[in-house]
Amino acid sequence: MTPRTPSSSRPSGERGIALADFWEKLWHGLRGELLRTILLAVTVSILLYTGLQPVSRVVLQSFYTNSDFLQNKTDAVGTLIQQNVAESGISSRQVRRITDWYSHGDQPGGCILRVEKDGVVIYDSALNNVEYYRTYSQASKTLDESAYLRTYPLEFSDGSATLYAYGYFDFAVDEAVRTAEFWLCLVLGIGIVLWAVWKKLNYMETLEQSIRVLEGGQLDYKVPVRGTDELAQMAQSLNEMSASLKQQMEQVQQAQQQRYELVTSLSHDLRTPLTAQLGYLELLAEHRYQTPQQHDDYLNKCVRSCQSVIELSNGLFRIASGEASRREPRLEALDAPEVFLQVFAEKLSLLEEQGWQVQYPEADCPACTLQLDVDALCRIADNLVSNLQKYADPAQPVRFGITREGDSLCVRLSNAVRATPQGDSHGVGLKNVEAMMAQMHGRVRRSEGGGSFCLTLYFPL
Repeated sequence: MTPRTPSSSRPSGERGIALADFWEKLWHGLRGELLRTILLAVTVSILLYTGLQPVSRVVLQSFYTNSDFLQNKTDAVGTLIQQNVAESGISSRQVRRITDWYSHGDQPGGCILRVEKDGVVIYDSALNNVEYYRTYSQASKTLDESAYLRTYPLEFSDGSATLYAYGYFDFAVDEAVRTAEFWLCLVLGIGIVLWAVWKKLNYMETLEQSIRVLEGGQLDYKVPVRGTDELAQMAQSLNEMSASLKQQMEQVQQAQQQRYELVTSLSHDLRTPLTAQLGYLELLAEHRYQTPQQHDDYLNKCVRSCQSVIELSNGLFRIASGEASRREPRLEALDAPEVFLQVFAEKLSLLEEQGWQVQYPEADCPACTLQLDVDALCRIADNLVSNLQKYADPAQPVRFGITREGDSLCVRLSNAVRATPQGDSHGVGLKNVEAMMAQMHGRVRRSEGGGSFCLTLYFPL
């Protein structure tokens, strides 16, 4: 047994091809499409976030400049502190209570408060709130340079003081806007990914519905192919499978139809030699023969009819057993007029024995050699004689002739039509004749009218 070659011992070329195939499948498959979608979502989100920042900065700056937002917010804080100092009647030594009032007031945060009395700072909220101090101090070198400054007089019980309110409400607004921008970009990125997933889920649902349609037998239905990933490949495979199944079903139906036609043809042809055999046996049973030679002739015809029945029965058996259905023609180079006279005269003799009148051509028929199948000619003659017995008027002569028309040798049978047919017409006999003529590269033409019927067999010269 040949040992299995480890992957490490593979040639570098094979490893390179395998790696390339791996990346090809990864990039163009569902995983690759999901990866590309995520990269697209991240890229779009970052670009949007980066682009929104200068725009929002300009808009907010215009808002701050053209509105009283900062002033109103700062005045609200200063008024709150003034009211509380006046109502409480505290002294400057209790200035720390400002922290409680402001932190528990209606306007929390966004403002740094400083109180000066006699030129001395007695209160600074930035020193009490380390977070505020760090946040706002890092934004500027001094409070006065970056903040919106407003001053308010304070009346303590032990004297007057000045409140300096440094409004940083714009900073809170900026933070809120940046947070909104971040979430907007995040939601947009997630939305792009969800949209791509939703498309694939919709496509999977479409594939499921398509499979149900195909399961229902509608093999003409085409599954929509979208993209180049595994789902698209599956859709393409479904289309190829349905086309293959349809072709196979058509082939099966065609084979069944051919088998049915063959069985019908052979079954119809079985009746013809049996009918001829029955006719000859009736002649023998009724002693309707003139000489012992005629008696033997009838017996020989019965034997040949039995042989035809056996051959046709073997054909039915081959069809039932699944073997080759239609017998290949055995063409031989023969003197056509002589063969036609022998075959058709033998078959038409039964009509003559039954009281029919048959008119034959003159003896000087055009001589020629054709590729003929004698067995097929006998079956053709049997079918034509059978049709004559059912549809021809026995009181009128049956005319048989051999003529040459252009590049064809023609065998023609004409008769008057019986008023009341002696059987139902299924058209099987004439179809059999057409099929056997096609095997000998010939054709059939029929014409009727005025109470007469004519059938012409064309054999190419």
